[in-house]
Amino acid sequence: MNPHGNPHTLAQARRRVSLDKRQRALTALAALERQGEKITHAAVARTAGVSTWLTYTDGIREHIEAAQQRRQPTIPRPRVPGAPQQRCAQNSNSPGRRSGP
Repeated sequence: MNPHGNPHTLAQARRRVSLDKRQRALTALAALERQGEKITHAAVARTAGVSTWLTYTDGIREHIEAAQQRRQPTIPRPRVPGAPQQRCAQNSNSPGRRSGP
């Protein structure tokens, strides 16, 4: 509590800090998008200097999800003639999978 015993002043200060962190998160998200960086909650939090928890709260999460949806899909690599095709794990006989009974 402050020296004058006024909790209203403390509540206002806390609200300002919270709004500042939210604005930093949105600014960081915009910067990551402009730079073409991968958009993740952790990347936004790290860039903004806020907790990852904040990026999952209402008002921030929606912006991150929208940015992830806007992100262009990656261009698939061209196939090299004569190179073996990759098989999915379901069809392979990798050591971690048992075949048969």
